[in-house]
Amino acid sequence: MAIDRRSFLAGLGLAVTMTRAAARATAPPLYVSCARTADGSHRVAAFTGEGRLLFATALPDRGHDVAARPGARDLVVFARRPGDWMAVVDRDSGFVRRVVLAAEGRRFYGHGAFSADGRLLYATENRIATGDGVLGVYDAGADYARIGEVSSGGIGPHDLAFLPGMARIVVANGGIRTHPDTGREALNAGALAPSLAVVRADTGEVEEALDLGADLADLSIRHLAVARDGTVAFGCQWAGDPLEAPPLVGLREPSGRLRLFDMPDDDLLAMDNYVGSIALDASGEIVCATSPRGALAVFFDRASGRYLGRRRLSDVCGAAAGPGEGTFLLTSGDSGAALARVANPDLAALGADLAGLAFDNHALALDAL
Repeated sequence: MAIDRRSFLAGLGLAVTMTRAAARATAPPLYVSCARTADGSHRVAAFTGEGRLLFATALPDRGHDVAARPGARDLVVFARRPGDWMAVVDRDSGFVRRVVLAAEGRRFYGHGAFSADGRLLYATENRIATGDGVLGVYDAGADYARIGEVSSGGIGPHDLAFLPGMARIVVANGGIRTHPDTGREALNAGALAPSLAVVRADTGEVEEALDLGADLADLSIRHLAVARDGTVAFGCQWAGDPLEAPPLVGLREPSGRLRLFDMPDDDLLAMDNYVGSIALDASGEIVCATSPRGALAVFFDRASGRYLGRRRLSDVCGAAAGPGEGTFLLTSGDSGAALARVANPDLAALGADLAGLAFDNHALALDAL
């Protein structure tokens, strides 16, 4: 949905309107996620690990993921794919400082990542005319002016992250081509071209573009989490025959080798061919993948690939590292938020402040400034 720049910007002074919001927040938020309120409005919400809501600020439309600028107060919220805006939000107050519209002939694809110094923001986008994936490059120090773009190394880029050393970006190219006139409809159904690409941030050189083979050409690679040693955990969504139920979670090892994780057939089938988000715990050794369709969060040991179990939570999708090893924050589209501990079968629901929010796909743990 296209936004009306004039009407939205005119209302920015009223954007922070929800209870307990920003004006009285005395501590930086610990987590941030997009959400929908009971009246149907779309928000970006920040809250503590105890479930205290710090702000819930109005957005132009439905948001998807959030990127935090290193060493600064900026949070950048990206529109849901294929979207035409990203919003720069103050992480302490929740105030929407700027809305950046997509460049002519481009659409945002839901995610972004900052350079280590916080100066440049790379956002997944596509060229509408050709369907090619690009990473739009924005200068945060120049009020997020778009200063160029580089290839994403594939079609339908969605998630992205910097590899250790911050010179190279890994991109989950979902392989799905869309057009604003047809929304999220896949224009190349039956002929997807997913890949996991590594792109040099400075030159745009595509160093590698790995795929999962012809038999898994319909396995769209969607979401990423990068460990300190450069291992990339990825989650997928299967667009082929629903009865086939291929593995949905895997790794790209620092050597470039790809491998997929095995899990019990009953749990794999319950995930309904869909991973909505992926995260690593504080140690970087445990992988969490969520399936809102299956109401499941599942866990793996990263090094061995061993399946560690599951937790059930209705419409669960967002996942982020929780406080301590083996702990994850989980967010739901209809059940608030909870902490999951891999070693404990029970979920710890967060406070009532969050119960009225229908959380969207992703959650982000914020580092202290």
